[in-house]
Amino acid sequence: MIKLTHGAWWILSLIIMVAGATAAEPSDPESAIRRLVRANAEKDLPTLSQLMAHDADIISYGVAGRKYVGWLELERGMRDEFINSQKLEIPIKELKVWTKDDLAWYAMELDYIRYVTDGPGLKRTVLPMRETGVLERRHGQWKLLSWHESFRSAHLNGPMTSR
Repeated sequence: MIKLTHGAWWILSLIIMVAGATAAEPSDPESAIRRLVRANAEKDLPTLSQLMAHDADIISYGVAGRKYVGWLELERGMRDEFINSQKLEIPIKELKVWTKDDLAWYAMELDYIRYVTDGPGLKRTVLPMRETGVLERRHGQWKLLSWHESFRSAHLNGPMTSR
């Protein structure tokens, strides 16, 4: 058995914490986008907050005419969605990312699969989505600045279609 001094334990703990924090932080824009989508599906608001810019004047657009100005408005919308849905699945169908220096932009197709309580069971709704957005590297971390989402198909019966 190896015995470590108090100082050695402290250094080892610090190394483990830094390695863990580094592993959790997306190092490239595509990883950041994929982590954002996963956090959304997991209803993980703290991770979404960490990966998104909190500028008060940033404007993003969702489906059904939703417009979000700044982080606080978006956070409210996300909280409402997380409360109203029992489960979310968000498989990415296609993702293309471009970068130039500290900026990145993307085009993505995904299915937003939402489960809501419907009597004794769950109702599954599939929204075929298209999303574009812009990220910026700030202090070494990729942050989502703004995004725009729309439906992939113009043949939806109303804002949501069940399959």
